[in-house]
Amino acid sequence: MERAQLETVCALQPPALRPVPVPSSALLARLAPLTPVPGRPDLVAHHAPDVMALWQAWEEECGAPQAVPFWATVWPAGQLLARVMQVEPAWVRGQTVLDLGCGSGMAGIAALDAGATRVVAHDIDPVALAIAARNARANAVALLLHGTPLLHASCPAPITCILVGDLFYERSTASALWVWLRTAHRQGVRVLIADASRPFAPTAGGRCLGLGGHACPDGAAPHPGRLRSL
Repeated sequence: MERAQLETVCALQPPALRPVPVPSSALLARLAPLTPVPGRPDLVAHHAPDVMALWQAWEEECGAPQAVPFWATVWPAGQLLARVMQVEPAWVRGQTVLDLGCGSGMAGIAALDAGATRVVAHDIDPVALAIAARNARANAVALLLHGTPLLHASCPAPITCILVGDLFYERSTASALWVWLRTAHRQGVRVLIADASRPFAPTAGGRCLGLGGHACPDGAAPHPGRLRSL
């Protein structure tokens, strides 16, 4: 059995579906090694300096097309949330946190580092969940993984705080997401939203907490970051 097959995992997939081909440890070490997170050098995450190279090598390794590995970097909003957790840990201390659309899982990992009781890392990409779990282990914490879409129902009852990073990038989902978050807030859930000036991010409602420039992957120009609370 090939190494890639040995390291295949089932990340919250229904039993009827095939296992999810997570990149091997060797491939991640070569093309997406654990790297200090910009602005949070005390934390590490798998980061691909060249996402396209990683993507191509991953498809060659598993012998099948794969989705874009958005999990292979900590995006500007994730960096911002990780810094906020460090500077203002009261946001999450003692809370049960949902890291919605977690990607690399860094916002949730930073929340645990800041004193969150538990963090549910949610993503509809099972490979992202597997990488988030690896990143968590590298930082000596543990995430609860959740891969089922959430916007069709109410926010799960145990959740007391939601972290949202860079999810308002498509018009078709942005309005539904905003309604879902506002509903959760009315039910008493804290909501903290960070985005890198995405075109469909909310500009009204809630409270704008700060602005800043944040390093982007692959040497791109910094995006202005926005932080909003409900």
